[in-house]
Parts: sequence; structure tokens; C-alpha cells
Amino acid sequence: MREAMVKGQLVQASPDSSEKAQCPICGGTVTKRKRRRMDGSFSWFYRHSRGQGEGCPRRYNPISAER
Repeated sequence: MREAMVKGQLVQASPDSSEKAQCPICGGTVTKRKRRRMDGSFSWFYRHSRGQGEGCPRRYNPISAER
């Protein structure tokens, strides 16, 4: 997911954002990750930590989940 809650505010994942945050849907712990794109730049996103957010719709299908 591209957005997560940090100290009560919704923030966009970026190189400067917090490493750990909370999912805005279920409140589970999420960690910041990055992925190298084809052009050599990086894409930043948040992912649920292991065992967190088992029933969260954004855990398995983050793009099409209800916001």
C-alpha cells in the first residue's frame, strides 16, 4: 500500500517516511519496503508485517481494496 498512518496522520511511502507505521484499514503494523523499477529508480510502499492484518483487504490485494 502506498499510504499508512504515522502518529495519527496519513503519509505517503517515500525515502523520507517512517520505517514502521500502521495500516489505515485494520491498524496492523506495516513496514516500509522498496522495489527497483525497470528504469533504475525505486518504488516505495508499505507491507503488513508477518502475522499482522490477516483479515485486512489491503493485505493480499492492495490496489483494488476498498479505501
